[in-house]
Amino acid sequence: MSWKYPMFLKIKKTTALGLFLGAFTLTTCMAESLTVVRTTELKADRYLDAATLATLQAAQAVDSIKTEAGWVQVKVQGQMGWVRAMALKGSNSASLANVATLASGRSGANNSMSTTGIRSIPKASRHALIIGIGEYSSGGIMPLKGVKHDMQSAKSIAQTMSIPDENISYLRDEQATAQQIRQAVQDLNARVRPGDRVFVYYSGHGTRWVDPVEPEHCTEGLLSTDGKAISNIEISDLLAPIASKTDKLLVFYDACHSGGIVNQPMRTRSLNFAGAMITPKFVGNMSPEACAKPTNMRTRSLSNELSKKGVLPDNIVSIAASRPDEVSFDDARSGGLATVAWRDCMLGKAKDSDGNGMLNVEEITSCAQNSLDQKLKQFPDILGQHMTIGGNKAFIPSYQLAANSNANSAVSSVSTSVVTQGGTNNVQNLESNSATPALPQPSISTVKPAELLGQIHAQRDAQRTLQVTPSLKSLRILQDPLQVTVLSPRSGYLYMALAGSDEKSLYLLFPNSLDGNNYIEANKPIELPRQGWRITAAGPKGLDTVLVIVADSPRDLSQLASEKAGPFVKTLLNPQGNGQLQWLLGNSANSDQKICQEGGTKRNLQVQEACSDAFASVLVQIEEKEAK
Repeated sequence: MSWKYPMFLKIKKTTALGLFLGAFTLTTCMAESLTVVRTTELKADRYLDAATLATLQAAQAVDSIKTEAGWVQVKVQGQMGWVRAMALKGSNSASLANVATLASGRSGANNSMSTTGIRSIPKASRHALIIGIGEYSSGGIMPLKGVKHDMQSAKSIAQTMSIPDENISYLRDEQATAQQIRQAVQDLNARVRPGDRVFVYYSGHGTRWVDPVEPEHCTEGLLSTDGKAISNIEISDLLAPIASKTDKLLVFYDACHSGGIVNQPMRTRSLNFAGAMITPKFVGNMSPEACAKPTNMRTRSLSNELSKKGVLPDNIVSIAASRPDEVSFDDARSGGLATVAWRDCMLGKAKDSDGNGMLNVEEITSCAQNSLDQKLKQFPDILGQHMTIGGNKAFIPSYQLAANSNANSAVSSVSTSVVTQGGTNNVQNLESNSATPALPQPSISTVKPAELLGQIHAQRDAQRTLQVTPSLKSLRILQDPLQVTVLSPRSGYLYMALAGSDEKSLYLLFPNSLDGNNYIEANKPIELPRQGWRITAAGPKGLDTVLVIVADSPRDLSQLASEKAGPFVKTLLNPQGNGQLQWLLGNSANSDQKICQEGGTKRNLQVQEACSDAFASVLVQIEEKEAK
């Protein structure tokens, strides 16, 4: 649909929205007092865990007293209390939007979201397990002097992922026996709730051996401090219960599983160069020659093993410091080469290659690979170390504005299929995820609106289902209205965005200034548009892409840098606008509340849902065609 200048036609007592070219007028009445847009709680103070004084219903009128930090103090039926600004609307909607942005400290100059401080907000729904073994209690294993630095690097990565310090567990050197590693993963599983996010990091030696059941395979494993190998099969068994609950599980291995493609001296000793001591992170004396050197033997990667256990590739990310037939290296002065490179790229060195305003795993890993290549040029005995990614390469581990890239060459796109209740729709230019590890190949062409919606869709909890059924899959321009039915097995908050067939426009259709009550009850279908507004195809010929989201907790879209298009919001398609859209749709509006940052007994089911970032989503494509 070409969403240029909608014209609003008054029909009976409702306002029908036709997407026609020309000027527009809007006939509607707004009360001077504020109106509740959806059922919400009246709080005694400006906090989610403050006492609830009353429950306010949609369309209920309240009087505004004052505003503070994204909250509005209101008076209703003689009672005073506080309500989140995003749950209210008024005659001056721009002013009310400022309450939710400027007053909350989430806005910078020109009402644009500033990520300063936001990306470091800790969340009780984030967890990490960091394992580093540099000194092995079992004899004959070469020490890795840089692991102490890796522990700090992994902590920095975790903190950037909004993981609070109290939710980070560590195992170091003599603590990291095989049994203690198993126990630490089980303890992690015990505290993880559905919809949480988890980061697991390992730095140490790896090894590899022929699978006794399937001798054409090599089994990879991590080496505990007591010299026992924990196979990827066992690790996947330990992580599977966690992966089945999390909306994303990120696993980072800075180890290697073969002697790799290096010259023979580097497979058995460290190398000193310009003050650096580079050590291979592989114990070859535990591996038969068939698995200890480059071969065509197949491997059992962690992401593949998790996939076999039913964990969806969209919900896991596994990053390996090297390919199965390569060596990873430790630098005694700074830590694992892959860890240092990935940390630096995540914290700002990486470039936003497609202009979407955010850094995904593939962009970060590609940047890290470039840094590795430069580092290894110093060592002629090392023939290469290539990082690989398994699972969801489009995952955004930290919502922060990225540096822009000047790259302008295009790369080929991959199509994927999205299944809805209405059938299978081919959505072009959206990366498909695979459990099989691969080298990073980020797009360097400017992101289009439909691709941006696909990138938001990639952040969903893929285990959650959502049915979205369009009444028509093909719309006649200037004749047929857009109508979809949404059915969710979970209650939550419903959002709908559309990328137009002109490939230049992106609109937030729902909620809007005419219809703000976006709460959806479980197993109760909602038809959109509802009474009071309508959307009609306006061309040009082509495909519209519709993204429908049901989130556990509300999103505060008042911060979005955008233009008004009647009752809708037209997002600004630049890196900052794209980044804001992803940040706001991907994060709970309640993230700034202290109770969302604290774990422990206070994190009951009600708090868990109120603070949750998790969401389900579906992409649907609808054709626009000329009327015959």
